[in-house]
Amino acid sequence: MEMYKDLCRFLEQTDVKDKFEMTFIDLEEENMEDFENAKKVIERGLKLPITLINGKPAFSGKVDQIKTYQIVKRM
Repeated sequence: MEMYKDLCRFLEQTDVKDKFEMTFIDLEEENMEDFENAKKVIERGLKLPITLINGKPAFSGKVDQIKTYQIVKRM
């Protein structure tokens, strides 16, 4: 959850602050039926946390703030 918050704070301080919407999915509490794309990625065994951008896996493991910013900026 801390990486999620850090990424959100980081992106909110950039010029893409109005171009993104983020959702944290707690695998222990969420009904994964509502998140089919995430469910498929998790079933492939990628390392958590998994960052999806536009429903597609972008990163597995540590969240890369700069790369996430660059991807969102290009959108």
